[in-house]
Amino acid sequence: MAETHLPTLHPRARGKNRYVYAVRARRSGGISVGINLDPQKTCNFDCVYCEVIDRREIAKGTGRPEIAIDDVARELAEELESRARDGGPSAADPVRDIAFAGDGEPSTYRGFLPLSRTLFDVRDAAGFHDIPFVLITNGSGLAREEMREAHDLFAARGGSFWIKLDAGTESFYKTIARSAIPLERILANLTGAAKRHPVVVQAMFLRFRGEPPPGDEIAAWAGRLAKVVEAGGRLSLVQVYTVARETMEPGVLPLTKAELEEIAGAARAAVPGVAVETFA
Repeated sequence: MAETHLPTLHPRARGKNRYVYAVRARRSGGISVGINLDPQKTCNFDCVYCEVIDRREIAKGTGRPEIAIDDVARELAEELESRARDGGPSAADPVRDIAFAGDGEPSTYRGFLPLSRTLFDVRDAAGFHDIPFVLITNGSGLAREEMREAHDLFAARGGSFWIKLDAGTESFYKTIARSAIPLERILANLTGAAKRHPVVVQAMFLRFRGEPPPGDEIAAWAGRLAKVVEAGGRLSLVQVYTVARETMEPGVLPLTKAELEEIAGAARAAVPGVAVETFA
């Protein structure tokens, strides 16, 4: 495979903002306004494809600092007001979504529900009623009652949960996610969320240490999708994508479009009727 040079990282800051940033996202097809609930860069996963700089240099046990809802709301209001002055949602460079993502896992943030309620109100007051909210999550915190209520809020007010699933077996999951949380818990949380409301599954596959994911791993991953559906879960979309920017781990390279399409084919066969998209 030819040497690949990846673009540099997405910045997660905008001017003096601490929590709100804007990026051009492949998955949304335009501008995604991000909400970063973890500027401390703590996370319960240590994915090999992570783009967050210097995560491992952070002192363990520091945890998240308190976040003032008013501060996040003010930054989001300023960002949306600025974009409204430039033409609003129908501008040439439109806002496609408002995404809880950032430098750590948002589903573990205590206070996610009241913050979400406030930010939905900010969005509506700025005239962006039709712009959906998205939670991009590794799924680890979705069993909390607060997050179940937040899922109801998103479904009622125009939003969705996008849940990551990058592996089908525990061993491969440990290699890619490097988390102490067992894969079975992630799968249970994914299934529970999908039974509550339709969810998007995001799957990151890559070439690691020179090797693409093995075929039996892809088959196991597709089988996990099928089990979610068999259990009564609803998948509105499966996104299969690969790395597009520089990562902090050496030896991580993107898959080819053909390789992604082969993985997508396995998903389509496992969950017929569910839309599957690839992002090369």
